[in-house]
Amino acid sequence: MRIKEKKFQQLYRFFIDELLKSSWNSVLSLWKPMAGWTILVYLIFTALSAPVLFSMLEWSVFRGDRLFVGNEELIRWFFSPMGVTYLSLITFVILTGVVIRFAGLFQMVADDKKGNIVSVQATFLRVAPRIPVLLKICLITVAGFLLLLIPLLAGLGITYQLFLTEFDLNYYWYIRPPEWIRAITIGGIWAGLWTISSLILIACLLPALPSYLNGKRTLKESVAEVWKAPLDQTLRFLKVIGISAGGWAIFRFITDVTIFSIFFYLSNWAGEQFESLRPLAFIAGGYIFTTIVAGGVISFFGFSLVSTIISKFYFSMSRPKLMRDVPGFRSLTVKTLKYITWWAKPLRAGLLILTLMIGGFVTSIFIISEDLALDEGDRLMVIGHRANAGGAPENSLIALENSIELGVPIVEIDVQLTADSVVIVWHDEDLIRMTGDPRQIRNVRYEELQSLTLRPEYGPYRESVRVATLDQFLQQSKGRIQLIIELKYYGFYPALAEETVELIRKYEMEDQVLLKSLNYSGVAQLREIAPDLGVGYVSATAVGDISRLPVHFLSVYHPNITDELVRNSRERGMAIYAWTVNDREDMIAVIEKRVNGIITDYPEITLPLIEEINQLSAVERILLQFGLLVLENQSD
Repeated sequence: MRIKEKKFQQLYRFFIDELLKSSWNSVLSLWKPMAGWTILVYLIFTALSAPVLFSMLEWSVFRGDRLFVGNEELIRWFFSPMGVTYLSLITFVILTGVVIRFAGLFQMVADDKKGNIVSVQATFLRVAPRIPVLLKICLITVAGFLLLLIPLLAGLGITYQLFLTEFDLNYYWYIRPPEWIRAITIGGIWAGLWTISSLILIACLLPALPSYLNGKRTLKESVAEVWKAPLDQTLRFLKVIGISAGGWAIFRFITDVTIFSIFFYLSNWAGEQFESLRPLAFIAGGYIFTTIVAGGVISFFGFSLVSTIISKFYFSMSRPKLMRDVPGFRSLTVKTLKYITWWAKPLRAGLLILTLMIGGFVTSIFIISEDLALDEGDRLMVIGHRANAGGAPENSLIALENSIELGVPIVEIDVQLTADSVVIVWHDEDLIRMTGDPRQIRNVRYEELQSLTLRPEYGPYRESVRVATLDQFLQQSKGRIQLIIELKYYGFYPALAEETVELIRKYEMEDQVLLKSLNYSGVAQLREIAPDLGVGYVSATAVGDISRLPVHFLSVYHPNITDELVRNSRERGMAIYAWTVNDREDMIAVIEKRVNGIITDYPEITLPLIEEINQLSAVERILLQFGLLVLENQSD
């Protein structure tokens, strides 16, 4: 029995280090001025930095007639001098806020050790003269971080060049060949080693900040002082920091799960007990409000604890005589319990509950709207992705026929040009994923494609399935099903749009076809040569209000669809189609956002799901919007 107790005590001392206990006691003792300082820093930085950052973004991204930055253009912007400058500025502003917040907490710990009065006003007066020094630290840190990124990006870039440049990325993503596994493994190991090394380096340098703030040393002298600390003390510091950060994350997770579970239970109870939406609105708003408040409180104590650990470690190494004991854990626990008891009295508890209710009610205004239910006139289209990629080889005539038999109203297909300018229905830049042939489409003549088969081992389709032309698709679909044709550019060649439009006019299918592209130059060309056809833009990522684009519809990657985008698009008479939505939960989410169409590999799942959702009550639809309803009558 004594052996077990001894092991338990050893384990306890390992995790609950004296430095950790002392730091936590200080946080409990100083939480009021620390909270005041945190709020002050947040208010100042929100008021000062937000307008500057938004103004810069408006000037650099949305200047003039430039309505948006999307997809490839957005990526190019991020790597441009302007993009790097803007991202560096954001990092600098955020880091400055963190450093100034830490500087205040450090000053409070220092004043407490010296027996001085600890207050927000006294801290501000001591920290304000040092702000130029803090800004200098932040600039050095941003520069250091950019330098630190070089080995990570270099390693990942070399891995990509060695393993993933031979074929189209879709081949690697879907087929997952050995070289994909090697690239992911090597890249993951490299990123993991870089992350661990970076965290250790940063943690070892953290005590240099209080050293720099506390004295008249240069930053170089402060780093040298910390770097010369005994190895056992540095390892102890790293252990305490790691345990604190891990405990912070675990406690946040447990809190979120607990609040979520309570909300889930109350939501189901409200759905059974009330026909009115208002009780559910209160519960939903209360959940969001409580989550925000709880997250803010946990983040405050977590950051304050880590900051205090860094400060106390510095004092224990450099000026141990200043270390003044704070009240013990037991004393502070009694003091904390008194605060809880103080709030537990009926009047104060009532005020606390009223505050939560008001917060929940205000929050509910933003999540409950009068037009939540779909209008009777709204028509939600189910669109077969790549003709029906989940039921047959993608972009094949068999997939097209499969969609027609299912009753799918419209299918989406991809087109490209061969070397001899034949428009074929094909997605990837090369042939490797679907046929095993490594050649690129633009280098192959159509007659050479006729000998290739599309994944003959695919499901029940073991007969030869050939590469289809747009001409064949138009013939087979005329009068039977609508088409959304996406022009796939790997580069840009105007002939693709010209040949596609010519074929559509040949079969007189202008009222049965929509056109779209990820390449905005291609979209602009389509609007110029075919103003009578419906033309849309494909958005994978974007900055700005893409509903301002002069197109008839948007095809948007479903996680990027927001209520604001849907609302703005509806006001402009523009349809939104969500792609590629294959999970049942994602289907429910985009349906509740009131999109006009769902592009999916599995229309056989989406068609009955839409009918099922239309039969739900308003309360059930609210719950679906939060992803919390388990439909008892649904079968897998």
